[in-house]
Amino acid sequence: MSLPYQAMLNPDPKALRHMIRETGALGVRFPSASWTGVQSGLYVMRAPGYDIDSVDAIQRSRISHGLQHFYVRPATKAQLLSQGLSLNLSTMARQGRYDAEFGDRRRWETLVEAAFACTEISFPAAFCGSRMAAYMITCREHRWLHILRQMSCQEDLPNFPDHVLTYMVTKQAASDEALDAICYGYVPLCAAGGLHEYKLGFGYEMIPHRSAIQLHPALDGILNSGVARAAVRAARSLCHQYRQLETLETVLQGAHVSGPPG
Repeated sequence: MSLPYQAMLNPDPKALRHMIRETGALGVRFPSASWTGVQSGLYVMRAPGYDIDSVDAIQRSRISHGLQHFYVRPATKAQLLSQGLSLNLSTMARQGRYDAEFGDRRRWETLVEAAFACTEISFPAAFCGSRMAAYMITCREHRWLHILRQMSCQEDLPNFPDHVLTYMVTKQAASDEALDAICYGYVPLCAAGGLHEYKLGFGYEMIPHRSAIQLHPALDGILNSGVARAAVRAARSLCHQYRQLETLETVLQGAHVSGPPG
């Protein structure tokens, strides 16, 4: 995926195909105001006066409840290495997905070591005493703060650690005069069970754009066909509990409809 997320791109198609071949990527996804693609968007906050009144009533009550149980501060490397993996596995299990960088201990340790070598990346976390209930990975890029990941423990969810963390990180960043905006990520490729309403409830705005998808040329010839897309749709109707099929269907549809201007 392209970085930074907010940059609208218009790449040369030949150069893009060359990059995909050279890197061995299965494909690319990028936001564009000129290419065709699937409807998507970016969750953005530009509110220097952000406070509890910027949040809707439902989220306000959950934040108030959560603040009775948790406080927010940056997690240390040692805390992430000892406690982070269990939060990752808990989050991915309830979301029906798996990412080896967050699920395999060795790869998780590599990620944490790399992140702490970069001064612009931080791990704000919600704690109950010394126990970590939720954490984020954030990255400052020029005058934007990007919330890249958010993980939490299933057992703590009734006390709303995610709500406390989202509010406190957003409030602190919104008061930072060195920042122009906070980005809470892309609209996901598959339905995310209330995530859209959650982010809007915290005062974020969804800025729409088209998300262009291009597959590796070797894959494109096989998968970017009506037969392949119909097969995936049929599989989804039979196995609707597998979110990976919904993501795959969106990727194939995106590759089918995406193209340069003109």
